[in-house]
Amino acid sequence: MSKPDQQPEKKRRLADSAYLKYSGMAFQMAATIVVFVLLGRWLDGYFITGQLLTVVFALLGVFGGLYVALKDFF
Repeated sequence: MSKPDQQPEKKRRLADSAYLKYSGMAFQMAATIVVFVLLGRWLDGYFITGQLLTVVFALLGVFGGLYVALKDFF
């Protein structure tokens, strides 16, 4: 059986672990969106399509980031 004074330490470690997990998910989602936007901008310059591909890839990045975040969440 654990000592009574060890319980707050265990709760703090669990809270820190959850904080790191969810903040990591936010950075992962932001990185996914940024990579897709940069890819869209590069493709727009290559194919000379205005900003169409930037918008399309930004939306794909948002949906991809949400998918990855929700998959890790559940």
